[in-house]
Amino acid sequence: MRHYHGGKPLMAFDEALQRLLDATQPIDRTECVPLTGCVDRVLAKPVVAPFDVPPFDRATMDGYAVRASDIAKASAENPTTLKVVGAIYAGDAPPSWAIEAGTCAQIATGAPLPLGADCVVPFEDTQRDGELVRVLKAHPVGANITPRGLDVRSGTVVLNEGTLLTPAKVGVLAALGFDHACVYAKPRIAILPTGNEVARPGTPLRNGQIYDTNTYTVAALAQRHGCEPLTMEIVPDEEEALRRALREALEGADCVVFSAGSAVGERDLLPKLLGERGKVLFHGLAVRPGRPTLAAVVDGKLVVNLPGFPTSCLMMALVLLVPVWRKMARLPRWQPPTIQATLTHEVRSPEGLRQFLTVRLKNWDEGRGARGEEIIAESAYKESGTITSLSDADGFIVIPEEVTHLPAGTPVAVTPLD
Repeated sequence: MRHYHGGKPLMAFDEALQRLLDATQPIDRTECVPLTGCVDRVLAKPVVAPFDVPPFDRATMDGYAVRASDIAKASAENPTTLKVVGAIYAGDAPPSWAIEAGTCAQIATGAPLPLGADCVVPFEDTQRDGELVRVLKAHPVGANITPRGLDVRSGTVVLNEGTLLTPAKVGVLAALGFDHACVYAKPRIAILPTGNEVARPGTPLRNGQIYDTNTYTVAALAQRHGCEPLTMEIVPDEEEALRRALREALEGADCVVFSAGSAVGERDLLPKLLGERGKVLFHGLAVRPGRPTLAAVVDGKLVVNLPGFPTSCLMMALVLLVPVWRKMARLPRWQPPTIQATLTHEVRSPEGLRQFLTVRLKNWDEGRGARGEEIIAESAYKESGTITSLSDADGFIVIPEEVTHLPAGTPVAVTPLD
């Protein structure tokens, strides 16, 4: 069955998403940020080690630095006696003196090995008597030592351009002495609610008005996926106001997101404006919820108009814009693990539309599976105008265009809401 929006056939979801991705370019701007702000950012240039790590041969155990040849025949029955000539602790500079035949030095874990020594004997394999140490076990060359440069060699590329900085990789930067990193800038996403009926939270509501929720849900989603949201003023349903708002948003943002203003009606001015200013990619999708979604390219930038109803708006932002934003931010594709569950009731879906149905989960323990019980799913959807259709949900299932009926007991894959 073919569905229509404003007299035109709806576009399939997969084709619409591909058009958005084809019109999306990764951000080229870079910035230098402190290590404390680097996690989940993407390196803009390779990191080259400025020195060896570790920068010296160091002990991996507390004990005595010795010459392996001196203790080659040591045993509990026939210990080798050595003279202690010094002590070295972690943080000490490598000593100027050397270990000569018949001598040793007390050494702490992480301390630099003195010249002449080529292994470390742990305390438990020795007996101390004043300035003398009896070694009760032979150890080979290199025992209990981390040689210089074993971890990283000076001049080698440790992290490549395009690397996503995890906490561990931030630690690598710190180990190499860097306190900043050159990363790609976060895409700037301008978010503009439209409509005379919308008011900012914190201001009094006039009769006939509702509070703007879309700005804050879309902004939170953009932040979570590596972008910098730019929240802008509510735009009234006036052609000149929309033109001015679009012009200002395009000047400061990499992507512009309107909400509302894309349905079919005499006051829906945005489709006309985007058609005049740029190339419309689609207007109307074969999905539920989110049918009136509109997208265009204006001045080389993506402009998307999401539906005004909160559930439709946030769901379309999640499934359509998150892949786009992550491509802009050079982040890996978003692929959250799905949760296998069983429907508790039958679900009907319109033929020809892809439905994104929000669900609640029972017997599910914080995403880690049930306590030995079957995980079950039930619809959380009320209508696209209710934000609780998402806030009360644990995730959503995707019902393909050709499926019109899911009976109770159907196994489903639930994508967690992120």
